[in-house]
Amino acid sequence: MGFVIGFAPWILFWVLVGNAGFLTAVLVAFALTIAGQVFQRWRGEPFRSLEVGTIVVFVLLVIAALTLDDNVLERWLQPLSNLGLFLIALGGVLLGRPFVREYAEDSVDAKTATTDGFRYITNAMTWMWVAAFGAMTLLSIVPPLVDGDATIKDDGDALSIICYWVAPFTLLGIAGVVSSVFPNWFETRSVEVSDRDAGAETIVDQPSPAPDTTDGLAITAPSSSRHDESFGVQLTGAEPGVRVEIDASGTDLFGRRWRAQAALTSSADGTVDVARDVPIEGDWSVADPDAPLWAMRPDISDSTAPDLFVPPVGPWHVTIEATSTGRSARRTVSRFPSEVGVDVRELQIGGRAALLATPGGTAPDAGWPAVACFGGSEGGVDSQRATIATLASNGFAALAYSWVDESTAHAEAPLAHIPLERFADAVATLTSLPGIDSARITAMGISRGAEGLLAAATVTQLPVSGLVLISPSSVSWQAIGPDGEIPDTPTWTSGGQAVPWAPLPTGSLMPQLIRNAWRVHRDIAHGRPSLLKLHDAYAAGLDELGPVTSSPARLRSEVIDVPLLCISGTDDHLWPSERMADELLAARNHPLDQHVRLENAGHLIRLGMFPGTAQWSTGIDFGGTAAGQGQGQRAATTAVLGFLSGVFV
Repeated sequence: MGFVIGFAPWILFWVLVGNAGFLTAVLVAFALTIAGQVFQRWRGEPFRSLEVGTIVVFVLLVIAALTLDDNVLERWLQPLSNLGLFLIALGGVLLGRPFVREYAEDSVDAKTATTDGFRYITNAMTWMWVAAFGAMTLLSIVPPLVDGDATIKDDGDALSIICYWVAPFTLLGIAGVVSSVFPNWFETRSVEVSDRDAGAETIVDQPSPAPDTTDGLAITAPSSSRHDESFGVQLTGAEPGVRVEIDASGTDLFGRRWRAQAALTSSADGTVDVARDVPIEGDWSVADPDAPLWAMRPDISDSTAPDLFVPPVGPWHVTIEATSTGRSARRTVSRFPSEVGVDVRELQIGGRAALLATPGGTAPDAGWPAVACFGGSEGGVDSQRATIATLASNGFAALAYSWVDESTAHAEAPLAHIPLERFADAVATLTSLPGIDSARITAMGISRGAEGLLAAATVTQLPVSGLVLISPSSVSWQAIGPDGEIPDTPTWTSGGQAVPWAPLPTGSLMPQLIRNAWRVHRDIAHGRPSLLKLHDAYAAGLDELGPVTSSPARLRSEVIDVPLLCISGTDDHLWPSERMADELLAARNHPLDQHVRLENAGHLIRLGMFPGTAQWSTGIDFGGTAAGQGQGQRAATTAVLGFLSGVFV
């Protein structure tokens, strides 16, 4: 209703100005403007920039109609009125009151109206109107400049008809159609994008491995190994200098098949070693013992979009097949999450889920050194199973703890008002468990878990010897929910009080969201995911903070007196972890601090070796190339184990 009232005087003016006297057209439109404002005040509506500006412009047009000759008005009244509209719209944007936002606020709830995405869209649509009004002004100036005798009432002059009427009002109509259609179109398409990731996947048992075979070729690889151990494939029996094709495949937790293929040339002795030989073509292009694993990609024949590799809870059966000049071989390697004897049991800490993994064998007299592990915003403890299994296999007890609210009561705000005391409670519980050396405790956090762990360490003296921060943050961020940032809400609390937070300007993501909405049908048809890179929003948030050292949202890493190991990927698409890790360590001067930068790795850095393609989940792009992820996983595992051993000396 408000939008119609705002434009009604202009519509009436345009109808009358070509069919009645100029003074009549202006006075009638001005009268309708005043009547509309009386009606709006009666309804309790606020003043809006378009309506106030319209009053001012029509006052000026009335003065012009009373003082200027009709010969002048016939040529210049239309350009002047268009210029007035242009200045109204432009002034509203520059003053922070874009007229589209003022009207759109009536159609959304108060929370939505304060989001950065809403501000971005309404600001962009107002700029569209500014451009339309500006183009209308320029077009309507053409006739009097080109032909001094041209008027808005020349019904036989093509230039006057096109530039005074046809072209300007075509632009006006296009802008009106876009304003009318875009909101519903965007909402509908956005739901389609979201629905692509809404279905829960079903866990599928690992298929029984095919029997090993040798037919002229022989594959040398251990029958079993752990996720954190080197893979390595050697082949013998090929003719010298011939093409040898290697195919590695396996099935993930949800029954999806993953596969990597490459062709290599056998050496003079008829052998092939993936750690030594560079493929001539295929899914990997470097000599790397783990390449057949990290180069795996989803082997999908239909239009289903691939998603992140999730390892099975038990052994992951990887089948290697080799063929060359009529010879072949097949061997299956079972990759286990942990060493034989590692015990994993469920716990409850303050009513929240936890898992404890302990090494096999008898604990040392003082107990096992231990690590408290905090996952990211995915919540739960399952995402940390492989991590704690790897740590336990290397002599460290490891506790995975769920710090994220998962009850339906928090469904709209899974990362809001999280007490930092949860991190301290988990560490304290770990120190008190039987068989744990309370003098040798560390903690490790990933992504938002690293943010919370670091925040807790700045307000509480955690009984730890060091902190491992994977893809860390240097600030406390605004709360987020399924629909984006939650206005005026912190992610963390301490002692019941909000921890100062940095705003997350999600409006910077709108170009990506619009692109995804535009392409969703093509993405579905071609089996492509619709991905969102959150990095842009977090980087914009850091930029808006200015010097991070002066922001109350900064996590004061300098007050933590134990060493920090920060691990970041240079191709992180979720947030600028490399930049934030640098900021954390720049504020400190601890001799044992480390920042391990993983070239071409993304946000999700796992301990162990897993496929490095399809680095995304639920539509969120983590970043990283396959090779970068593979080499990064290996380097991260080495760095973490080395750091833990060092701080416990």
